[in-house]
Amino acid sequence: GSEVNYNKGILNIQDGKYADAVSNFGSENSFNKALAQMLNGSADAAVKTIDASADKESAQGYYLKAVAAARMDKIDAVVSNLKNAFGKDGSMKAKALKDREFLKYAENTMFTAIVK
Repeated sequence: GSEVNYNKGILNIQDGKYADAVSNFGSENSFNKALAQMLNGSADAAVKTIDASADKESAQGYYLKAVAAARMDKIDAVVSNLKNAFGKDGSMKAKALKDREFLKYAENTMFTAIVK
C-alpha cells in the first residue's frame, strides 16, 4: 500500500534514485517528497510540495525552501527562509554557515548578516 511505497521512497533517496523516490511518494505532500524532488532537479516543485505539507512552517521546511531558493539563485528567498528557519531553530545558523548549498552567497551581505 501507500505506506510501503513511502518507505520505498525513503530507501530510493538513500540509494540516489530520486525519480523513483518521487514516484513512490505518490501524491502525498511531505518533506521527504520535496527533498526527493529537489535532489531530482526540480527545486520549484520541491517548494510547492513543502508549502502544501505539514512541514511548511517547520525549521526543516524553511531550510529546505532556502536550499531550493539557492539552487534557483533567489537570494531574497534564501534569506527570508533562513530567517524563518533560524527563528524556529537557532542551531541551524551553524549548519547554514557551513552548507555548500550557500557557498556562492558567502560574500553576500544579506546572507552574512543573518548567519553570523
